[in-house]
Amino acid sequence: MFRKILIFNILSLFTLALHAQDSIRCQDVVYMKGGSIFRGTISKYDLNGMLSITTWSGAKMDIPSNAVRRVVQECKGGAKLRGEREYDFKEHGWYHCSRVSLMFGNIQNGYSLQHSSGFRLNRLVSVGAGIGLENYGPGDLDPVVVPVFVETRGYLTRQRIAPFYAIGVGISAIGKQDQAIIDWWGGGNNQNWKGGWMAQGQLGYRIGNHFVTYLGIRLQKLTLEWDQSAWGGAKGTDVYLKKRIEFGVGLLL
Repeated sequence: MFRKILIFNILSLFTLALHAQDSIRCQDVVYMKGGSIFRGTISKYDLNGMLSITTWSGAKMDIPSNAVRRVVQECKGGAKLRGEREYDFKEHGWYHCSRVSLMFGNIQNGYSLQHSSGFRLNRLVSVGAGIGLENYGPGDLDPVVVPVFVETRGYLTRQRIAPFYAIGVGISAIGKQDQAIIDWWGGGNNQNWKGGWMAQGQLGYRIGNHFVTYLGIRLQKLTLEWDQSAWGGAKGTDVYLKKRIEFGVGLLL
């Protein structure tokens, strides 16, 4: 009888040990932005709120989610399982953004190439400067426009797919242009384009850490000085405010 009781107790202890080993086979690991690392079991994780974890020593902690760099689940054998896709976007430091867009108007459509670089003060506010190469009416008499601008941009949520805004203002120069044109009746037509102020606003999404897509509004002031020898030397100045809606994609580094 005593032998049966002893065997039963040994089997029970062995079963409990296996269960305990299985329960600690995996653990959550929280990597903090300051460099600290916490290991244990996460009971709550709100990307816009708090992370609650019970550490391996039994201590219970509530950590602001914006202080967390990433969260992984480590298991014996070296496997790492991510319970949810981690948010590890760099909210502070230098950034670079290159983008291309199509610009749509009532009569003419065009294109835009832009690059900007700057510094992220925090997730919501970045400041930078940029340069572009644009044409508001390819194939027409419109010149190539080279804008130089300052910008601010920010990301509205702490998520892998986050809405963002970008606002830029600046001034534009004129690239290569055809100043002399021969009219169909044989007369001469000289024209000289001059740049002016520009403004743009963009709303879109950052997808992951390096891809953006957006819709925007573009305003560009241009001035055309012209004279026509075929009309007795008539001269004039026309001022244009180019208004465009743009759709673009970009690469963020």
